[in-house]
Amino acid sequence: MKHARWHDQALQDADEAAEWYAGQGGAPLELAFIDALQAAVNRLQVTPGAGSPRHDGLMEGLAAPLRFMPIRRFDDYLIYYIELPTHLQVLRIWNARRGLYALLES
Repeated sequence: MKHARWHDQALQDADEAAEWYAGQGGAPLELAFIDALQAAVNRLQVTPGAGSPRHDGLMEGLAAPLRFMPIRRFDDYLIYYIELPTHLQVLRIWNARRGLYALLES
């Protein structure tokens, strides 16, 4: 099992998404999002190769292939990460509706 380390931007992304869900459906929806996000990260820690490498090569200078996995029940949100020899680096929690090019620009 490889433990996840969160990039500051991924933490900010997760906080913003949780806050948005709180505004849409209150604390229960916010907590459901947080639980689903943590469950997805837990799955990745056990099986880091489960994420799709389809967007690999879009970000330059990464130490490993870029992968992503959707968050169950919140499929618009994707966890972008890389698998390093000692851990997973969670880079972004991205709303796919914002578009891939918006991710690259940020």
